[in-house]
Amino acid sequence: MVVKVNLYQPQFSEAKKTIIENATLSAATFKYSTGIEAVTLQNSKGYVTLLPFMGQMIWEMEFLGHDMKMKSIYKEPLKCKDFYGESYGCFLMHCGLTAMGNPTAADTHTPHGELPIGEYSEVYVLNGEDEKGKYIALSGVYRYMRAFEHNYEFIPECRLYEDASTIEMTMTINNRKDMPLEYFYLCHINYRPVDGSRLIYTAKPENITAHHEVPDNYPAQLAKKTNDYLDKLDQDPSIMNVVDKETQSYAPEIVFTCKYDADANGDAHTMQLMPDGYACYVKHRPEELPFGVRWIARTEDEDAMGMVLPATAQHMGYLYCKEHGLEKYLQSGESITFHITTGILSPEESQEMAAKIQ
Repeated sequence: MVVKVNLYQPQFSEAKKTIIENATLSAATFKYSTGIEAVTLQNSKGYVTLLPFMGQMIWEMEFLGHDMKMKSIYKEPLKCKDFYGESYGCFLMHCGLTAMGNPTAADTHTPHGELPIGEYSEVYVLNGEDEKGKYIALSGVYRYMRAFEHNYEFIPECRLYEDASTIEMTMTINNRKDMPLEYFYLCHINYRPVDGSRLIYTAKPENITAHHEVPDNYPAQLAKKTNDYLDKLDQDPSIMNVVDKETQSYAPEIVFTCKYDADANGDAHTMQLMPDGYACYVKHRPEELPFGVRWIARTEDEDAMGMVLPATAQHMGYLYCKEHGLEKYLQSGESITFHITTGILSPEESQEMAAKIQ
């Protein structure tokens, strides 16, 4: 049996209110001081806080005593009018679907498309049990409708099991239009980098490309440092595998494209194994999301380890993707679902996963 509780914006207030509690699992609603609604899913190992009506972003995530999200200038989420950069400090956001990535001068779409700050018309909490155990989840429906052009539903679900320090994410697309849906999707997962950590992942060095995209107007001295580091990465991509701000330069950012290998179950794995033995972790299926985009930004304002952003295409905007045949299509009436697991592994789990990867 699954219990479903529908949520409506007038229900939310700055006072936190528990709406479901089942053993160690709970779901609570509240508002940030900025007026943005939030839902916290919690178990005995930690919690995850989502913005149910604004893109279903994950704003905060903390498990096993580790605050995992990127550093940013935003302490709380703000209402965005045009695009996500007006309040960019989340742990995870969905990107796409009519376009994705950074637009070129010739593109007309906003960065990463409409999904990051999409307004959800339907939001609900689920409490149930399956073969993995008891869980609590947040889900909802974002409907994107443009006459004669688009009519799709995007339905993400963030599921937390009672004994887990990771979350299970599914993202379902339904094409309601009487013509094929051309789409692009990227899951933007923003961990915080920890110096001294090691990146361990199921992608071979020869299948990693560092993109030389330092902005022309970036301060010359900082640009030179990053461009020099990019030249070193071209010779040996493995030098990124030990996280070290002193010898590396990710200002303002470096983006990589990684082609992942999958295990016998069809899963690819990525870890930031930290000095204390714990590991940030992402599992995805390359058959569903064939591009592993890596995004690392290390400045005073933004410090982020997007060690893998599973995606259907590269990050360079609509026109680039079209020119290179990277668009995907969903026929009228069809659906597709993507699967991602992310969170933190204990030292014991980290060692087991590192051995599996290696």
